[in-house]
Order: sequence, then structure tokens, then C-alpha cells
Amino acid sequence: MTVNRKIEAECLEALEGLHIPDPWSADAFLAWLAEARRRPIIVVPWKVVGGITGCWVERETADFLVVDEKATPLHRSHVVCHEAAHMWLGHQGHAAAELSAQAGLPHHYSSEQEQAAETLAALILERAALPSPSRVPDDVRRVMDTLYRGVTVDSLADPRGGAAGRRRRWFRFTV
Repeated sequence: MTVNRKIEAECLEALEGLHIPDPWSADAFLAWLAEARRRPIIVVPWKVVGGITGCWVERETADFLVVDEKATPLHRSHVVCHEAAHMWLGHQGHAAAELSAQAGLPHHYSSEQEQAAETLAALILERAALPSPSRVPDDVRRVMDTLYRGVTVDSLADPRGGAAGRRRRWFRFTV
């Protein structure tokens, strides 16, 4: 899926306002979001069919996230982040009355809203997968900084950061 730059910029900005627990916990993330929104979020694992894996039901006093009861922990995290992204981005949840009166799930999000929720969910999980800088030892951090600068592999072996007089030999193989 190609993300347009406007949606990506909006999601990166939204990401900065989120608290992403370290270590990651979907439940801790939802607890923070519920507090930030000043309304409870209740996750309901349920048997779902038809390819739907999650749904945000917005009630007057609480939000309910219906999640496929057979979802793996990783998939559950993704569904939770996707539905939470709708909340954080100010989209409307499904009304309970709207859902109970119909046989199928109405899809009232625009494709841009779905793309934004999917993008923000991916960014949340990407950020959650990275350890916080305070948990990375100094020597590993130096390696990371060296890799970021694009320095050669030889410089990693030298504590002075240079190639220490070694030159990489390139061989030309001919057939």
C-alpha cells in the first residue's frame, strides 16, 4: 500500500503525542489511551466471521473494541492499534444501534481514514518494537551510530574508529 505524504505526515505527528509502553503491552497502551480520552476502553474477544478482525463500537460512556478471539497476540496488537488509531485521529466509531440493526458491518470510514489508521497502527508497532535508548548499552549504541554514519565494516573492528591501516582488497573474478 502506498501512503500519501499528507497522511504519513499526519500520522508521524500523531505518533509523537502517544505514549507507547516499553516493553510493549497492548493492554497498557489502551489503559493510557483510555485515560488520555477520559473514557474506558473495553476489549471484547469475540468469534467473528467474514474477514472482519476488529471493530470499534462507540457508546455514550465507553468504547468497546471487539477483537477476533482467535487472533494471535501479534495480530491482536495490530487490531488494537488500528482501532486505537481511529480514536486518536478523531474518527467516529461505529454506533451500537447502527450495528445491531443491520446484518452486516457498515463501513463508514473513508479510504483515507482507513489508510491513516493502518499507517498509524504500523508506526505504533514499529516504535514498540524498538528498545528505548536508555535500555541500549553504550557499546551497542556506538555500533548503531557507526552504522548510521555509513562507515565501513573494517572501522567497526578498530576501537579507534578507523581502518587501522588495513585496506580492503577487492578481487576481480573472471570467468
